[in-house]
This record gives sequence, C-alpha cells and structure tokens, in this order.
Amino acid sequence: MRYKADIASVSVVLGTFALGLFPFIVPLPMWAFLIYIPVLLYGRSYCPYAQHNHGHLPVFYSPILNSIYNVFLTQTTGYPTALWELHHNRGHHRNFLTPEQDVARLIDLKTGKVVNRWWYALRGNLTIHRDSFKIGIAEKRANKKSLLTKLNTEIAVQTIITLGLFMWHPVLTLVCFVIPSFFTAWFIWWESYQHHLHVEGETIYDASVTITGKFFNLTTFNIGHHTAHHEKPTLHWSLLPQRTAAIRAKIPEQYVRPSRSKKWMKQNQQDSMSA
Repeated sequence: MRYKADIASVSVVLGTFALGLFPFIVPLPMWAFLIYIPVLLYGRSYCPYAQHNHGHLPVFYSPILNSIYNVFLTQTTGYPTALWELHHNRGHHRNFLTPEQDVARLIDLKTGKVVNRWWYALRGNLTIHRDSFKIGIAEKRANKKSLLTKLNTEIAVQTIITLGLFMWHPVLTLVCFVIPSFFTAWFIWWESYQHHLHVEGETIYDASVTITGKFFNLTTFNIGHHTAHHEKPTLHWSLLPQRTAAIRAKIPEQYVRPSRSKKWMKQNQQDSMSA
C-alpha cells in the first residue's frame, strides 16, 4: 500500500462488499432487511470516492493487488475502474477547461446553458460507457496506451460475478447488488455536479469549486479539495488539504466554501433551470 491513509478507503470498500453478501449467508427477517437496505446504500455511497482516488493513483504498488481491488470496487460502485480512468481521467481532466471536448461538461453545447442536475446525472449514466469506448478507440488508433483491454476484462469479470450471484440467489442479487449499483452510479453523477457549477473555467484555479469543511472531506476522502485535485490529479488524496492551503491565494474567493451548502446548490440549480 502506497499510503497508510488508504487503509480507511479499502476497509470501506471491502466492508461494503461483505455487507452486500451478508444476507446470502445469514437470512434476515423482513424488519431487519428493511433496516439493512438503507445501511447498504449508505455504505455504497462512500465507495465511488475511493474508486475515484484509486483511478488517479492506484492504492497498491502491486498490479495484481490493484486488479483484485478493482473487482471489489466494481461490485460496490457498479462502474469498472477503467471507466474512471478513460472517462474521468482522460476525458474530463484533460479537457475540463474546454467544454466542447469535456465528456463530463455541465454545459449544453446547443444552448450554451448549464443543464440541470437531474439531466446531468441521467445523461452521464447513459453516455459514460459509449464515451469511454470512444476515448479508448481514439487512443489506440493514435498508437497511445489504450485501456480498452482493461475495460473489457473488468466488464467481463463484473458480468461473471453477477451471473454467479444470480445463480446463488437471484432476488438477493437484484436487491443487494444490481439495484444498489444503479443507485451508486446515479449518485456519482449527482454529487459530481457541484464540482464545476457556475465557474469561470478560464484557468485551473477558477474552474472548480473547493469545499474546505473537515467533515465533508473526511467522509468523501477529500473530494472537496477539487481545485488542488485538478492541479495535481495524481497527488494522493490525503495530501490535498496541504495543497489547497499552498494555492489558496490563487483560488477566487467565490469558489471556496466551508461546506456543501444546500441553499447555494438550490439557488444554482434554479439559476441553471431559468437561464
């Protein structure tokens, strides 16, 4: 393991995967199952942050351990890690200052307006696989390192495991893995909406929203330090608060917030819908 801080993120992922398997092994009465489902979904909501960070800087030095970890990440988020590497790293990070090339843009290119949050999440889930394959194919044609083989392998492993779970118990597989994967995939886009909402987007320092709240960053593995993350995408997530402090003077004041404000989000959503 590169950084001891990842003990926390790996534990969350493995614990959530084990939680998903729990009803397969220990039958739960209906009242307990009704409590179990919200707990499972809540646990799954933390896994995309771990996968995001792992996609930028693999947790382990060993490629074999990283591949094994990717299996657990895929089963707890619904997304193969290669999707993050293709769509997020190569499609978004390389192009977030040029919306027409950014596959995760908030702007509707036809209208020039910011799309609302619901449409952003829906569109993202409907297009992420298509766009990831396009990026991989384009890089392969340009004789660059392509992640297509990795993506296909991870999808195949995900399919085999899911089919195996269906053979074990189809109803529990649907309730404990398949449906939660749709929830988590939607959550990924829903949460990412706020990171680049209504920013100037002229430079690295005015193209992201930075949220400095300690509790928010503790529960999201420092995703709030988003400007620092875009400046140094492969910097380990545990070091991002220090990097934010180092570049704080370069970040416009209006793009730094102490917490994720529901009032601010609601106002910005209303602005985007009325624009």
